[in-house]
This record gives sequence, C-alpha cells and structure tokens, in this order.
Amino acid sequence: MDAATWVETELEPRDCASTAFIYDHMDSQSGRSLPGIYQPFDPAQRAHWYDAGSTLDFMHAAGVAGARMLDLGPGDGWPSLPLAPAAAEVVGVDGSERRVAVCRENARRLGIANAEFVHVPPGERLPFPNASFDGVVAASSLEQTPDPRATVRELARVLRPGGRLRIHYEALSAYRGGREREAELWGMTGGAMLMLYQRDAALEQAVQYGLVLDLEPSAAGEILGQWPVQYARLDEEAMERLRPHVTEARRCRLSHPSALSLSRWLRGSGFLDVRATHDGGQFAGRLFDLTPAERRPADRVGVVELLEAPVRCAVEMAAPLEADPPITAIRG
Repeated sequence: MDAATWVETELEPRDCASTAFIYDHMDSQSGRSLPGIYQPFDPAQRAHWYDAGSTLDFMHAAGVAGARMLDLGPGDGWPSLPLAPAAAEVVGVDGSERRVAVCRENARRLGIANAEFVHVPPGERLPFPNASFDGVVAASSLEQTPDPRATVRELARVLRPGGRLRIHYEALSAYRGGREREAELWGMTGGAMLMLYQRDAALEQAVQYGLVLDLEPSAAGEILGQWPVQYARLDEEAMERLRPHVTEARRCRLSHPSALSLSRWLRGSGFLDVRATHDGGQFAGRLFDLTPAERRPADRVGVVELLEAPVRCAVEMAAPLEADPPITAIRG
C-alpha cells in the first residue's frame, strides 16, 4: 500500500480548497525570499535576476505602465508590489484571508500606496464591474482556483476590450517521467506538513494530500527514516510510525490546464488574440549564467537596464504550445 492509498484508507482526509489546504497556514508563501519585498536585491544571485526578468515579463506583456491592473493570487504581494510603481493602480485578489493580510502589511511596510488587496472566497464571483481593469496578471495562481475555466471567464468579464492578460501557470507536463508521485515535508507554525502529490498530466489533474503534524520537519524525517523524504519509500510501515503525530489530514483536488487547454478556454471566453510566448524570467536566468561575474551589473537598476529590451522581445516571441509556455491574451 503506497502513502496516498494509506491516507485514503486510514485517515479519511478532509476535502478543501488550496487556501484552506496550505495558503492560510503560511506566514510567507515565498519563504521571505522575494527581492525588493523581503530581501535587498543582490545582482550576484541568479534567483534575483530571474525575479527581475519575471517582473519585466508581466510589465510588458500585460501593458502595466499607467494602467489599472488586477493581480490574481498575489501571495506575498508578487507581482503586485513590484509592478505598482509603474501602474496607476494594482488590485490583488486572493482566496486566502491570511495572504491578503500579508500583502497589505508588505505594502504598508514598503510605503506603496497604490496597491489594494481584496479577499474573495475561492470560487466566488469577482467583486468588480465589467470591463473595470486595463490588464490582468496571474502568476501560478489560476490552477489554484476551484474551477480554472470559470476563473478565465471572470477575468475576461472584468477586463476591458483591448486589455491584456498575462498568465504564468504550472502545467503537469514537466512532471512526466518519474515525478508524477512526490513527497515533501514543509515547516508550518507549530509543526510540519507532509505533502503527497499525485499528478496525471494526461488528465491535467492533481491530487494533493497534506498531513498536519505536531512535529518539526527534521523530527518527522527521523521517524520516517529519510531526509529528504521520497514518495517511493513511504510504505505502510513508515506511515504507521507517523500516525500518532498526525493532527489532521487534508485533500485538495486541482485542475492544471496545459497551454492547449488554456488557449481554447481563452478563445471561448472572448479573447481574440491568444499567444504562447517565451518566459522573461527564464531568459533572465540564462543571461545570468552566460554573463561572467565581473561583467554583471552592480545593482538592480543595472540588471533591469540590461534585461529591459531582451525581455520585451522575449514576451513577443512565439513559443511552442507543447512546451506549456506563458500566455498573453488580448480581450476582444
């Protein structure tokens, strides 16, 4: 009996949306790693170049300059807060009240006055009139909603004609070939969560199990006899050893559309121009790898200046749908 079957059989997990599953319980969705929000920008770190490239990706693909923007699922305030200085206004909507509170606190701490954050319970209609935004950004958030196809229709409703939507998302094609079943131990306030992932790329669906533990991650790893944890080694005996420390079992079912599915949904929701393009963040990461340390800019301003024109080109360059790249869609 594998770990997920054991959870289903022995613990009868509670179904919940991704907000109640994990995001309501995270002090920081990013682990306080975001440059400009939690950390000073460091031009010597590849991840910070990636962040700068991703911010420029949304900036140019969604037409942020001077616009009223909607950010679906901002998490810790990304990309809302980095985009806010260029926008007229940014409104972030999140299904987690805790995430909204964190975003508001980060905006206050950073002195960003034109970013507002609104709690919208998962699956509910957005509380905005038709055609009330110039652009929409969604950074790996669409697939966390209960019904991504219905969410696409809502985004189309609140976007004005000619407005632009930029979507980064997690398709499941990247997990083919051995990563369909995975496990992780996450630290949480007062303990840990053992995460079990079951992914089906063909059906574009995933099931996540979360076991809330009254242990720190390292202690749970010792009981399981492995660190980091590996799904294939979580047999019935290991799970039984962990059982006394399980305080709650959760299950979350998610739809992870591919680029092909997303393109169909977008065209069926009133978007006339749907483009799969290259990823500005990935481009920035590759450029970091190719740039000798002595030739890298000394600060964020220099990095952004270096990335500006190439990222602008990257987000207009067509990418193959089978690679599940980011998508830009223009409202009809």
